[in-house]
Amino acid sequence: MAEWVTGLSAGGAALVLVFLAVLTLKGYGVLRIGWLNLSRLKRLREHLNASTDVAEKTALTAVLNRCDTLRARWVLDESELKVWGHTRALLESVAAPFHPKSHHPLREARLGRLLDAFLEIRDQAEALARQRGVRPFTRFRLRHLRAFLRVWKQKTRWDESKVGRAARRFKFFLITRWVVMAARFMDLAFWSAKMAFYFVYDIAFRVLLLRWYLTVGELAIRVYRDRDPDSAVPDEDVLKDMDDLPEPEPVAESPLPAEVKELVRASRKQILYHTRPLKWNETRAVYQQLATDIARYHHPHSDDPLWEARPYDLLLALARFAEQVARLRDQPVLSKLMDLRLSHLLRMKDTTDWILESQIFNLVRKYKVGTAVKYSTLIYKAFRRGHPGILFRDFAFTIAQEGLKRWLMVYLHGKLAVQAHFIYREKAPVPPVSPPSPAEEPAHATSSR
Repeated sequence: MAEWVTGLSAGGAALVLVFLAVLTLKGYGVLRIGWLNLSRLKRLREHLNASTDVAEKTALTAVLNRCDTLRARWVLDESELKVWGHTRALLESVAAPFHPKSHHPLREARLGRLLDAFLEIRDQAEALARQRGVRPFTRFRLRHLRAFLRVWKQKTRWDESKVGRAARRFKFFLITRWVVMAARFMDLAFWSAKMAFYFVYDIAFRVLLLRWYLTVGELAIRVYRDRDPDSAVPDEDVLKDMDDLPEPEPVAESPLPAEVKELVRASRKQILYHTRPLKWNETRAVYQQLATDIARYHHPHSDDPLWEARPYDLLLALARFAEQVARLRDQPVLSKLMDLRLSHLLRMKDTTDWILESQIFNLVRKYKVGTAVKYSTLIYKAFRRGHPGILFRDFAFTIAQEGLKRWLMVYLHGKLAVQAHFIYREKAPVPPVSPPSPAEEPAHATSSR
């Protein structure tokens, strides 16, 4: 019996060595990212031990806990695929200790620091895409990984069953440990041979996911550690720059198929022609529905079209989208608001209800102003002409901020539409990437533009 188990162990060790050799040759870039992740985790722990700031220590602990939870899983759980939910929770965990008195700590980021963070996300996403071995190991579809995780969960439910718990309670495994070990080894060998590629996909995705949480956590600490309460209210010169905002790119000029343009145009109208102030959660729902509609157009026979995305395409789309968000710094009106917190930009004052009942919004309802720029300047100029004697240094910004916010929503809407089309289209050509730099790790310094 012992010789048989020894032979199985030797054969299993040989299979593991062959698997590791292939993984090392083909996926060196992924392994290198994994090693660098461990190095960054070590630096974060050292920073945590050396820090004397209670808020910073709490934020660092939240980042490390999220990473440790991910690393503790030998095989990913399906819940880990809800990346946006975990990312938002991580951001809230980092922002809350730095701004404990804020009802919405995520909105306490200054616009300039936020745009700097997007620049760094672009740099790191491009660096990851250039790593050797990343592309071949991340060209699978997310639905493949989700199916594998569901199958694996069904396979491992025996340990959670009544029989499995009873066997552990009565120490059954101690009596038959050799039989159980051999059976489990053969079972693992079978599943490894049958689903080897899915194991590799799981490993590669977990490595990139850990890098994402590390990047988001470190950048969030840089963005939210600014606790200076001062935030000057913009003056009239900033409001006058609203006239210089370019109109969002027409849907007809976007590089999209005709059918997708119709989807984008219908979705865009929900933002442009909304006659009451839009909240970001409402706009986020519009974005999500747009992405779902584009995914369903490209994959009409899929039960869950959003899961047809490939991680590598998501990585490239993230780099391009971050670049386009960072370009907002070039807009004159926004360049003067770099020190402004999002909480001030998004705040609607008590005067909003009165404004909604005024003739100004009746004009918008009647004529359905078709661009965000005209929308904002119409309100601002009409109110100024009708009430020239009012003190509107802060009040006028309350009126005009809805137009500026609407412009931002439309701008992001168009960029998201193009990236969603790139992610879900079939046989999408991958843009060439330059060879990786000889540096040990992607640069974390903010790119100068």
